[in-house]
Amino acid sequence: MKAFLDWCKRYVSLLFVIIFGLFVYVLFFHDNSYSQLTEYNNQISDLKEEIKENRDTLEYYRQLNNLLNASPEEMERIARERYHMQGPNEEVYIVK
Repeated sequence: MKAFLDWCKRYVSLLFVIIFGLFVYVLFFHDNSYSQLTEYNNQISDLKEEIKENRDTLEYYRQLNNLLNASPEEMERIARERYHMQGPNEEVYIVK
């Protein structure tokens, strides 16, 4: 045990202990710690995935809007399918 204490007195100084303590504090407990960094990276990847899904949905609705503006027959077909609308003298049967 005496050899260990002699080694500590020789090689471990107060400055080294302070620097090591700050390193541990910044690495694990600070606002910009490694755990926060990984959590933020996970949030970024989740948000990028959500943006991709929303862009795909936006593109689908843009195409649908262009189709509806271009063709009255297509507008009538979509209105009949989605909103169960009917023409004059027609009956609508909904089968689920």
